[in-house]
Amino acid sequence: MVLAGFFKGTSADQDRRFSDKELKLLKTMKFPSEFEKKVDMRKVNMSVIRAWVVNKIGELIGLEDEVLVEYAMGMLENDSDPIPDPRKMQINLTGFLTKDTPEFMSALWKLLVEAQESAAGVPISMVEAKKQEMRQAKASDTRAIEERDRRAHLDEIRANERDGRGGGRGGRGRGRGRGRGGGGGSMESNRPRDGGWGGRGGVSSCV
Repeated sequence: MVLAGFFKGTSADQDRRFSDKELKLLKTMKFPSEFEKKVDMRKVNMSVIRAWVVNKIGELIGLEDEVLVEYAMGMLENDSDPIPDPRKMQINLTGFLTKDTPEFMSALWKLLVEAQESAAGVPISMVEAKKQEMRQAKASDTRAIEERDRRAHLDEIRANERDGRGGGRGGRGRGRGRGRGGGGGSMESNRPRDGGWGGRGGVSSCV
């Protein structure tokens, strides 16, 4: 028995002392009202909860800690006890998450309560958050398409305006050219011709 206790990592006395300390903490610590609701983990989609635990622990401690994740999940995935005690879980995690433990456990337990009440075992708040994310992504895509179409329309308008200005200048230029040429010929044909010196000479000879 001593060897068994040694290889297990704790002796019977150590287990008892830990249990006594745990009982004292359970009596003295304050826990949120959510902990009063029992959760049957067999009704919970654990893959969804695991993903949340990984993200939340990383957010709280600033790095990924697989050991801590497995420790937390081990308390939730205990086949011999499918209805875990959130108070004991909070006590056990306090040495790792310290002051952030209550926040972690409160959020986790709310999700677990929602999950067991869902037919798919997924917290309704997660489902709604995913729907909202999809709506925002769709709205963003719609705005991007509308902006693209607006720019294309403006480019088309500018191109048409440039073509219109170019055609107008060419037409006016050709019109002026024809006007000067035709007008000049007409004026020359209607203007009395000057006899020149020959004419003046003729007058002089008459005199």
